[in-house]
Amino acid sequence: MDNYFIIVFNNTHNAIEGEKTLKKENIAVTIMPTPSQITQSCGISIKFEEKDLNIIENMVQEEKLHIKNIYNKKEGQFIKII
Repeated sequence: MDNYFIIVFNNTHNAIEGEKTLKKENIAVTIMPTPSQITQSCGISIKFEEKDLNIIENMVQEEKLHIKNIYNKKEGQFIKII
């Protein structure tokens, strides 16, 4: 699958907490290494489906998730969403 979304975190602690928070909301996530072309901050990212983007954006606004950025990988490029 070449079209997907990932959440990038500032640190590993936030990534682990983010995974727990998303799973509590029944959002399907996959832990993956952060692509080096995006950032060098935290080595762990969370991959998720487009159908969950609005829910995740709301969770970020409500400060339920502490993230660095969200990216969409589309046609081989990472596009920053947040």
